[in-house]
Order: sequence, then structure tokens, then C-alpha cells
Amino acid sequence: MLAKWSKRLVLLCALSSGSALGQTAFGQTSDLPPVLPPPGSRLPALRSNVLTVEESSDSLIEPDATEGLLKDSLAEAIEAEPIVPTGPPQWYEPTYWFGPAPWDIGIEFGLNGSEGINKSMSLRSGGHLKRKTRHWKFDTSLAYNKNSANDVETQNNALLDLRVDRRMEGSPWSLYFLHQTLYDEFQAYDLRVSVNTGVGYQLFDTEAIDLVGRFGSGSSREFGGPDEQWAPEALMGLEYEHELTGMQRLSGKVDYYPEWDQFNQYRVVSDVGWEIDLDRPKNLSLKFSVVDRYDSTPNGVQPNELNYSALLILGL
Repeated sequence: MLAKWSKRLVLLCALSSGSALGQTAFGQTSDLPPVLPPPGSRLPALRSNVLTVEESSDSLIEPDATEGLLKDSLAEAIEAEPIVPTGPPQWYEPTYWFGPAPWDIGIEFGLNGSEGINKSMSLRSGGHLKRKTRHWKFDTSLAYNKNSANDVETQNNALLDLRVDRRMEGSPWSLYFLHQTLYDEFQAYDLRVSVNTGVGYQLFDTEAIDLVGRFGSGSSREFGGPDEQWAPEALMGLEYEHELTGMQRLSGKVDYYPEWDQFNQYRVVSDVGWEIDLDRPKNLSLKFSVVDRYDSTPNGVQPNELNYSALLILGL
């Protein structure tokens, strides 16, 4: 008799569990009555071990809860490793003096020659270093020329040009510093150094055209020549840049240096260039350059010297 009631009890428990699981799967609440033993039996009352939806919800992780846990974990990671501000650069760091703006660096080279009844060779090399920021403009260039005809040297000179401009925010005015050093084996001197400073005025400042006028004062001196003394001089000049297209640019500089006590004694330095970017490689460009120098006091040599060349510029 006891075995018979035990089989019935197991069957009832199985049916109750299956019913509860089916109802829970469809989102219904399972609230099954206890399974009672038959009258006269000493077996205790049993309840289904199946959890209801409300009872099991605490053990399930909902999608919103998962997103919340990820956000909390990320917040804890940020708090555990805080971002330390770097602060302003120190005096020994390059950005302290020059700022984060990039540099424009290029190396230029041109060669022309011929051999036959006569032999000639013309070499032009140099480079430039430029940088433009909100308050500063730095522009320096170096050009070296060497020519020969029938193995006889006819030209050997180098010109260093350094310009620094300090812009005034919200104003077309600026302060500038200009330095030029010329080495020439075919002049009456070996080396000429000039230093000038003054004010500049932005005549045009657009995306395509940049035109600056300058006026200032300084001094120059020739070394290894008949006039080895500092000569005070004025400076009046123009500096021009024009971006014709995305791949073509025009540039030009004209500087006029008259002596303060005798304006009929003067120097003029002109530099005009047309630069064209090449498709391949991207960092290579072609430049046509014309540089002219005139000195009204040549001391027995040719007062005017003109150099024109076609150059390849490699951008770094």
C-alpha cells in the first residue's frame, strides 16, 4: 500500500513541476498548492521547488542592468587611474619656445652643365626652414651658387636670409627682425653681414594672398674688403606670397637698403620664385627661381648679379 502511494506522489510532483515550468516560460506566475499525502499517511506535505517569475527575477541580469554594470566598471577604472594634467611646457621643451605648430622644411638642388667645344657647369643648392603660428612667423633660407666655364670658376657665393616676425593680435602691425649674410669670392669683400629691425604692416591677408610691407633701420658691415666698418642704413621692403592653386605658389621678396647719410648709396636684394607641386612623389616640387643683387658701391666689380635656376625641392 505504501509503495502504491509513493508512486502516485512522485507522479504528482513531476506533473506539478512541468506545469510550473511551462507557465513560467510564458511569463505567468506559478503559485502551486502544496502536494498533500493521502489520508492516513504519515508523509509530510510537499511544495514545488519551481521558482516563480518574481522569485527568480533577482537572479537574472537584464540588458539595462548589464549596461549599468559596464558604466559603473568604467567609472571605477577612471577613478582608479586618474588623468594627470600635463600643464604648460617647461623651458627646456621645444614647444615652450616654438609652440605646437609644424615646421616647413625643404632641401633644394639644381644642376646644369654642358661639354663640347666649351665646358660649363652650374650648381645651385640650399634649403628653407619656415614656421607660422598665431603670433610668430619664422622664415629662413640658404642659397649656394657655383658656376664654372672651361674649368675656370666664374661664380661662388652663398646667401643666408633669416626673418622673424612678431604679430600683434587683432592688428595689421607687427615687429620684425631681419638678418642677411652674404659670402662671395668675386666681390671686393669676402663677407657682408647686415642686421635690421623695425615694423611691418599686413597689406593683404587672405587664404590666397599674403602681402607685408616693412620699414626699419639697422647696419651692415663688409669683412675682407676696403670698407671694414659698420654703416647705418634704412630698410624698406615688401614680402609677397600667393597660392595660385592647391599645387602652385608664387613668392617674392624685395629689400631696399639705402644708407642714412647718403641715400645715393644703396643695395637692393630681390628674390622671386614659382613653385609647382609634383604628383609623385608627394613631397617633391619644382621651383623656378630668380635672385638679383645690386650694389651701387661695387668697388671696381660688377654692381649687378643675376641668378636664375630650376630646382627640385624635397620636403621633409
